[in-house]
Amino acid sequence: MAESDNIEIEEGKERKARRFDARDWGYIAEYVIDEWKRRERLRADREKCWKDIDRQIAMDPELSFKRLPNGQIDAKKKWMAEVELPLQAQALEVLTADSRRMLFPDSGAWFRAHAELTDEYLAKIDYKALILGDEAEVPSQINQDNADKLVEGFLMHLFGQSIADEDFYTRYDKINAESIKYGVGVGRARMWTRDLYMKLKNGVRRETRKVPVLMPCSIKNLYLDDRQPSMHSTQLMEPAHIAVDHIKLQNLLVAAGRGSSDPDDEDGGWMPKNLKDLVGDKDGYVTLLEMEGDLIVPRKTTRSVVIPGAIVTVVLGSADTGGNATKGVVRFRYRKSPSSTYLLHPYHYEGADDIYPASPLMKGRPVQMMCTDALNRLLDSAMLKNAPPVSYDRTDQEFAQNGGPQIYPYALWKSTDPAAIKAHVEVGGDPSVLAGVMRQGIALYAELTGVLPARLGAQTTSHTTAFAKDAELQRGAVRTVDYVRQIGHGPMTRWLAMAYEMGRSAVGGRESIAFWIDAYGGYVEVNKDQLPERAAFEWFGSGGPADEQQKAQKRIQSLGLAMQIDQMAVQLGRPPKIDHGKAISQVLREGGWTDIDAVTAAEGPQAPQQLALPLPAPEANGAVPGLADLTGGALQ
Repeated sequence: MAESDNIEIEEGKERKARRFDARDWGYIAEYVIDEWKRRERLRADREKCWKDIDRQIAMDPELSFKRLPNGQIDAKKKWMAEVELPLQAQALEVLTADSRRMLFPDSGAWFRAHAELTDEYLAKIDYKALILGDEAEVPSQINQDNADKLVEGFLMHLFGQSIADEDFYTRYDKINAESIKYGVGVGRARMWTRDLYMKLKNGVRRETRKVPVLMPCSIKNLYLDDRQPSMHSTQLMEPAHIAVDHIKLQNLLVAAGRGSSDPDDEDGGWMPKNLKDLVGDKDGYVTLLEMEGDLIVPRKTTRSVVIPGAIVTVVLGSADTGGNATKGVVRFRYRKSPSSTYLLHPYHYEGADDIYPASPLMKGRPVQMMCTDALNRLLDSAMLKNAPPVSYDRTDQEFAQNGGPQIYPYALWKSTDPAAIKAHVEVGGDPSVLAGVMRQGIALYAELTGVLPARLGAQTTSHTTAFAKDAELQRGAVRTVDYVRQIGHGPMTRWLAMAYEMGRSAVGGRESIAFWIDAYGGYVEVNKDQLPERAAFEWFGSGGPADEQQKAQKRIQSLGLAMQIDQMAVQLGRPPKIDHGKAISQVLREGGWTDIDAVTAAEGPQAPQQLALPLPAPEANGAVPGLADLTGGALQ
C-alpha cells in the first residue's frame, strides 16, 4: 500500500478524505491502547500456560508446594525432592529438528519457481551473456526452464545472506520452535539494510545493500486480531495485529529525530513533536505498540475514514507530574506490500472460532506435570524407605542426653531395652506403584506428542524388522508431516513470493548482482531488468520421512519407463524427448556428485540417435513386452 491518500467510503464509492487533526490522532492512540489491553486480558490464561511451558523446557522445578503463604520455603519440606523431567525439552528438540529436515532437504532443491515470460522480457534479455566463465551446458537462448532456474538461483542467493550472524534456516528453526511450543510461530517480512565495506586502491568504500528477511517474532509480544465473520457477511477488513516492545525513551528520541516524516517511506512516518511530553519509567523505558492492518477512524460530522494497509506506532509512557499518563502516536506509515507482513505458522486449530491454535507442548504440559509429580513422590518415598523415621524411648537416659538416637552406619546405642528404637519403614507408601504411574505417564506423553521411542533412536519393542521400525517412525511423525506440509503450502509459499518481489525491487536500476546457479555449474550476473517481473512458487520440501533409497528407486523406475515409451516414439519416426546427458547429470547430482564435469565427457552436437536399449517386438495384441511389469498394467 504505497499510496498515502486516506480513503473515505461513501455509498459504495471511494473518495479522498481530509487530513487528520489532533482529535483523530488522539482517537487512534486511545483505540490502539484499549485494544491491546482488551486482547491482553482475553488471553491471560493462555499466557500462564506459555509461561509454565517455558519453565518446563528450562527444567526449572515447581516449588509452590514448598512455599508458605508469605512466599518463604517451609523448613519442614526442604528435604522433599524437586526435579523436573526433560519430556518437554526433548520433544521440542526432536520436533524442531524433524520439521527442519522435512522443510529443507540436506541436498538438492526444496522449492520450484515458475517465472512469467512476456514478449517484452524475451526481447531484451541475452541469456548466454549472463553466464560468467562457463562454456559447458550454456543455453543459447532463454526458455521457461532457464528463467525458472534464474529465479531459483536469485532466491537461494538471498537466503544465503547471513543477517545478525543467523542464516535463513536458523531463523526458520526459531519460528517452528514457537509454533511447537505455543501453537503459532510468527515471521515478519522485513528489508534488512547491510553495510558493506570494501577496501579499494583509493581507500575504503561503503555500500548499502537491502536484503529481504523473514524475522522470527515471539507470539508473546504479538496480539492477534480476534475479529470473526458475522452471520450476515463473511467479508472482513484485513486483520490488524498489535506488536508490543519496550525501548529506552532516549533511543526513541534519537530515531525519531533522524528518521523521515514521509509516510510513504518504509523507514519514515515519524512525528517527533509528539514525543516532547513523554515520560519514561524509573529505568527510562516506554512501551511501544505497533498496529499493522486496516484502520477505521470514526468521524462525527462525516463518514468514517478507512485506512488500508496502515502501520501506526503508539507510545505509552509513565504518568507526568500531574498524574496523567503520557501517550500519543509517534509514527504513521503505509505498508509497501499489498498483504500483511506477518506470516503466521499455526500448528493445529481446534475450532472455527480459534484465534490461537494448540500445540504438542501445550497438550503435553499436564502430562509432564503428572509425570514430574510422580517422580518427585517416588524419590520422596525412596528416601523415606532408605532413611525411615525413627521413634525412641524418651525415658532412656542415653537418648535423652543426645536429643535422640544418632543414626549413621555402624552406630552403637547404649540402651538396655531392645525395643527402645523402632524404624517406621511402613511410612512412605509403595515406591513401585509410583514408578508404574510414572512409566504409564511417560508412555502417554509419547503417544500424545508423537515423540515415540523410535524417533529418539530406540529399538522397536515388538519387532526387529526394518519395516516395523519404519512403520513406528511414520506413526510418530505423521502429525509433524501434516504441520510441515501445511506450513510449506501456506506461509512458506507466500514468503517465497514476497522475498522474490522484495529482493527484485531492492536491486537498483544500474546495479548488477552475481549469484551461483547449481544447474549450470557457474555464476550469472544480472540486473533488475534481466530478472522476470513475476513468478509463482511451489514448495515440495523433503517429502516427509520416507526412505531416501526408496524415493531414488522410484525415480530410476520412472526413468526406465519413460525411456521405453520414448523408444516407441523413436521407432514411429518422432524425435527422442529424453536427453540422456541431462538425465545422467541429474542422477549424479542426486547421488551427491558435486563436480559432474570431472566424471562426464563434454558432448558436441550430434545427430539424433536411437536409444541404446533394444525394444522387443510387439506382441500380437500390440502390447510391448515388459511394459506391463513396469507400470503395473496401467500402460499396455
